[in-house]
Amino acid sequence: MAEYVPDMERESVTQCGKPDGTVGWKTIEGMNEEHHAQIEWGLEHLPDIDPRRILDIGCGGGVFTRHILERYPGCTGCALDISETCVEYSRGYNAEFIEGGRLDLRLGNVAEMPYDDGSFDLVVSNASHFFWPGLEHCFGEVARVMRPGAVLLLTSGLHVEERNILTYKPLADRGMNIVLDTELLALLRGAGIEAGCFVKPGDGFGAYVGVKV
Repeated sequence: MAEYVPDMERESVTQCGKPDGTVGWKTIEGMNEEHHAQIEWGLEHLPDIDPRRILDIGCGGGVFTRHILERYPGCTGCALDISETCVEYSRGYNAEFIEGGRLDLRLGNVAEMPYDDGSFDLVVSNASHFFWPGLEHCFGEVARVMRPGAVLLLTSGLHVEERNILTYKPLADRGMNIVLDTELLALLRGAGIEAGCFVKPGDGFGAYVGVKV
């Protein structure tokens, strides 16, 4: 399979970053369907852990949240998104977990999360870091809510190297955070998270797995 290249005529960066209204609802439906593969592949790279409390940042339509809660049936979860449309959609998509007391879903911003220091054993996010308002600050906020030894997993349908950065430059010009894998890992280390990058040949999926030191 060829490396994924977004069709800028078809996809709205604004709607991907903060879905809104009827168009946003359709965008969320599409992302929930399309992102299963990259999430499932990324989960293969998690270490052997048994988290008690997890957080999904930029939860979108709730597909990563569902994967995590099903994978770790003994955990409780929190999910956060800046989009009211995403929160509404995810409430329906993951209603069973909310009603069962396993999921707390909130409207909020990764730049200032409503959680105490050291709250989570596992933090996940699928492709939302492309839209975070300042990666250095936001990675610091992510590290703040992780306990020492907690694990971070960022998954994405694309990753950025010197060989392909020009391919994704149009996305950077539209306001997305397009940084080299090496730069992203350096930012994570600067926040106190030691991380590595995994790349799926052919598909171009990226998974960044880190541990808070």
